[in-house]
Amino acid sequence: MPLYEFVCDECGQAFELLVGFSQADKAQRCPDCGGEKTHRKMSSFAMGGSSSSSSASLSSAPVSSPFT
Repeated sequence: MPLYEFVCDECGQAFELLVGFSQADKAQRCPDCGGEKTHRKMSSFAMGGSSSSSSASLSSAPVSSPFT
């Protein structure tokens, strides 16, 4: 089961739940206030970012790792 992040519309509390795909878009009970008016939050990894800095990273010196 995937982990989804929800926000309570009543108290504003954000919380995470393991929910099946078929239940992901349904309102879940808030563990803080018990409210049932909640919505699923957009995942931060789904947001787009800028790729303009990719060429700058190629010209920089390699960074040594403490594990090598």
